[in-house]
Amino acid sequence: MYGTTTDTQAGSTARWLVAAFFALAIIFTPLLMASWFALCPEYGDPACPGTSHPQDYFPAVRAAQGQLLQLFLLINLLVPYIFPLGFIGMGLASWRRAPWLTIVGVAFGWISAIAWGPVADQIFTWTTMARENHDATFAALLLAVVADWHVYFGVGAVWVIGHLLAYIILGVAFWRARVAPAWSAIVIVLAAPVMGPLAYGFQQNALQIFGYLMVAVASIPVARYLWPGPRPETAGKL
Repeated sequence: MYGTTTDTQAGSTARWLVAAFFALAIIFTPLLMASWFALCPEYGDPACPGTSHPQDYFPAVRAAQGQLLQLFLLINLLVPYIFPLGFIGMGLASWRRAPWLTIVGVAFGWISAIAWGPVADQIFTWTTMARENHDATFAALLLAVVADWHVYFGVGAVWVIGHLLAYIILGVAFWRARVAPAWSAIVIVLAAPVMGPLAYGFQQNALQIFGYLMVAVASIPVARYLWPGPRPETAGKL
C-alpha cells in the first residue's frame, strides 16, 4: 500500500514537471527565435544571413561586438534543441479537442525545426569563414552550396514553409479546441504572414522579430491552459 502511494505521488510529480516544462517552452521558444534574429550580425535582412548575397555576412561578423556575437552563437547552438519543444508543447494543449489539426500543425513545425539543424551549422561555418578574410572565395563557394536543390528545398523551403504553416494550423487548432481566448488564436495565425510574406516582402528583419513576439505573447493563455492545475475559466470562451 505504501509503495502504491509513493508510485502515485511520483507519477503526479512527473506529470506536473512535464506539463510545466512544455508550458514554459511554448513561450520561451518564440522568444529564443526573436533573439536569434535580433542578434544576427547581418541585421536588417529577414533571411539573415542572406543566402543570395553571403558576402555581406562576412564584414557584418567582423564589425559585430564580441559579446553580442558570442551570445548570438550561443542562441544559435540552442535553437535546434529547443525549437522543436515549442511545437510539441503547443500540440499537447490542443490535441485532445482538435486532434487532426494538431497533428498536421505539429508535423509542419517538427520538419521546420529539423531543418534548423543545418541552418545552425551553416551559421558557425560562415562565422568561421568571416574570420579568415577570404570573402570572394568563400562567397562563391557558399553561393554554389545554397544553389544546390537539396539545400534550397530540403532546408530553406522546408524551414520557411514549415514553421509558417505550423503557426497558422495550430492557431486554428487552438480556436477549435477552445484552449485559449479568441485573440490568442487570431494573433498566432496573423503572426505567420507578418514574419513571412511581410517581413521578406518589405525586407524588414524587425517584422520577423515582431512576428515571433506576437507568437510569444499570444501563447501565454495557451501555456496557462497547459500549466498543471485547474484550467483557467477564460479557456474555451471564444
